[in-house]
Amino acid sequence: MVLSAPAAEEKALVEAAQAGDVEAIRLLLDRVSRPLYAAVILPRIGIAADAEDILRETLLRAIDRLHTFHWTGAGFFPWLRQIAIHQVIDHVRRVQRRTRLEERFERQAADVMPLHHAGAEEALIDQQERALSLKTMSIAMDALNDRYRQAITLRLLEERSREECAEALGVTLGNFDVILHRALAALRKAYGVR
Repeated sequence: MVLSAPAAEEKALVEAAQAGDVEAIRLLLDRVSRPLYAAVILPRIGIAADAEDILRETLLRAIDRLHTFHWTGAGFFPWLRQIAIHQVIDHVRRVQRRTRLEERFERQAADVMPLHHAGAEEALIDQQERALSLKTMSIAMDALNDRYRQAITLRLLEERSREECAEALGVTLGNFDVILHRALAALRKAYGVR
């Protein structure tokens, strides 16, 4: 099959990117990121900041899975579009789950509040406030995407080494550091810490 000049150029970029050429990866992702954002992600999400986060996650996932891409003649964009669609679906599910958890948390918090009066014991108040803090943290963790939640769990809760965490996620050490940094920023945002 004879490829058109643009298709042949894109195929060559993909092959160079799969061989580890960082500049080829950058060029390839630069070509598709704007149309991916404008035509696929933003129309489905509607919130620019969330759409930008999904685009970043999509591009990171594409880099991690680039070795699985096989040229079929359709080009690189349809493959990347499918990754973006999965990220959008995950985002919508997280938002729905977070909304349900927040509603449940508000009902539980309303049940606890009547006990905070002048005669309430300090230990009981501390215990209830600690429980509320744990629930707030749980809601914040549930608001994160699976990869971010896994990075935080492995590194901070299970106290594994960075190398073990990177291996468990199937990424390089440098990629793990980026994922953890972004995960902690997302957790701070979800928890309400600026």
